[in-house]
Amino acid sequence: MNRLCVAFAGVLLLGSGLLVRAADSPFATVSRRVFADLLKVPLEPPAVSAVVRSTREEEGLVIEDITWKSLEGDQVEAYLVRPARVAKPLPAIVCLHGSSTNREPGIAAKYEYGEWTPRSGKARKMTTLYGWARELTRQGYITISITQRGLDTREPETEPLDKILLVHGRNVMGTIIEEIRQSVTYLQQRPEVEREHIGMTGISFGGITSFYTWLVDDRVAAAAPICGGVGSIEEFIKHGSIGYHGIYWWIPGMLTKGDQGDFAAAMAPRPLMLWAPTEDVGMPNQGVDRFLQVVAPAYKQAGAADHLVVHRPPARHALTKESVSAAKTFFDRFLYNR
Repeated sequence: MNRLCVAFAGVLLLGSGLLVRAADSPFATVSRRVFADLLKVPLEPPAVSAVVRSTREEEGLVIEDITWKSLEGDQVEAYLVRPARVAKPLPAIVCLHGSSTNREPGIAAKYEYGEWTPRSGKARKMTTLYGWARELTRQGYITISITQRGLDTREPETEPLDKILLVHGRNVMGTIIEEIRQSVTYLQQRPEVEREHIGMTGISFGGITSFYTWLVDDRVAAAAPICGGVGSIEEFIKHGSIGYHGIYWWIPGMLTKGDQGDFAAAMAPRPLMLWAPTEDVGMPNQGVDRFLQVVAPAYKQAGAADHLVVHRPPARHALTKESVSAAKTFFDRFLYNR
């Protein structure tokens, strides 16, 4: 499949005036299959068998410490946070941290900015937003937060891990995405979750993994990557800082099939929000401009221009209360229909 086909498949199909859901579109299916092939993962949802290690209740919320084995036998750790009393199934959101933290800050009791020291000891102290996943649960969502592979104390780190995987015909982004997809499988197993209303968001590293999971897995109804380096890889190469993104960001052979916007266009009208600050080192403005030039017409042609929501505040690369609030408003509309 060439890049032009990936970019405009959805537009060509909908050009006849027929509105077709992304899940029903053969072009979206083909695009997901192409992307899964780039990630070296099966298109079919991965299985998961999770164990709840402990449960505690705080302020009307239940926090479950969960673990499962990845497809390679690696141990995945997650927190599921849910209201203590649920009258009916609720929408769920997968919450993904950035490269310097783990699953812990997102479920902290207080929703506030604070200092974080990476447990790995390989990065300096930093300011992060605590309690953001728990805050989404307070607002009526079930959330699950995992420590992503290759980050924090999950050794090996992404670069040496990718070297090992590449010689075996795989890549690190694919293994990370498969673990995230397992979290979606797990959410669909839970009786408290409205299985067709699962969203995904994340900051930085978690932003790009939420975007790529949305591309490959149609069980993710809506995605809201925050400062995720989403825009255009070609424009990033021309105008960005090549050394900024780790090896995980560079999927082998991707540009031979399509840029980020090409794949996203084929997903129209599936809801997507980008939080893309104008001073974000992870993606220059030219990259976001290019993304919108390709993706916005596909959503307009699908009769759903408002399903693509892009925020471009004059700000830097950071998870902020404003970005979480924007994601919450987006999910309220597309997961709750409120």
